[in-house]
Amino acid sequence: MSVYAKRKSNAGTWILAVVILIALSAGAWAYVNFKLAQDTMDKVTLCPTKGPKGHVVVLIDNTSPFPFTQKAALTQRLKSMIATDIPEGYLLSVFLLGEKFEQNEKPIFERCNPGQWKDRSQLTATKKFVDRDFNEKFESPLHEVVRKIPLDQHSKLSPIFQMLQLVGINGFSHANVDGDRKLIIYSDMLANMPDFSMYKGALMSFGEFAKTPYGRNAQAPGLKGAVVTINLLANEHKTAQTNRLGDFWANYFDANEASVDGISSMEGL
Repeated sequence: MSVYAKRKSNAGTWILAVVILIALSAGAWAYVNFKLAQDTMDKVTLCPTKGPKGHVVVLIDNTSPFPFTQKAALTQRLKSMIATDIPEGYLLSVFLLGEKFEQNEKPIFERCNPGQWKDRSQLTATKKFVDRDFNEKFESPLHEVVRKIPLDQHSKLSPIFQMLQLVGINGFSHANVDGDRKLIIYSDMLANMPDFSMYKGALMSFGEFAKTPYGRNAQAPGLKGAVVTINLLANEHKTAQTNRLGDFWANYFDANEASVDGISSMEGL
């Protein structure tokens, strides 16, 4: 081999080495930037350290006994919600509507969805740890909390308006999440308090209700921006749940700058 050819071969080798080095450096730099851009997760709340991406609040009415089939329906709907309806990074807060709203002012469960394996890039996640965080730290603890709710209560009072106010205050306003707000309610939507009751007599329109002293104090500004889904439970007082009741609540949430996405009756005999 001539000296010229040897020099040319060495030059080609050096050029190739430089190209490979540049490519590796670019790849490493891109990977570092990708990891830095990824949001890390708080070990306690399971929320992104930059804050939750959205907020889902669930309110479960525990003022009347659940029929057996309604308990089964509630369990199944919650399972489906956890599996498919709460995006990764969203905060889930669960409140209980009981006779004494003062004892239920804080959520009985509050944690972010850490994400599932099916939604993760398999190049940047480990299935073992993803499954552990979702199953052991999010899904199972939530099911255990709900399982312990005594769904056979006979309550004299049903403070729906007070709990909606507390959901706004200690739920949405407290978390102050910059993202979607969703409120999912499981209730017969019949308020019953000493100063106002939906159990007896004809249901007044929301316009009439809003003019009463009780109605003026029932405002819930903390619900602003929330999209509301109502799962209508059967009520033990056999009070009719007509379209008039749906119109009442649609107007109530609209007056508080929230919107009703849908009202559906729960199975339960």
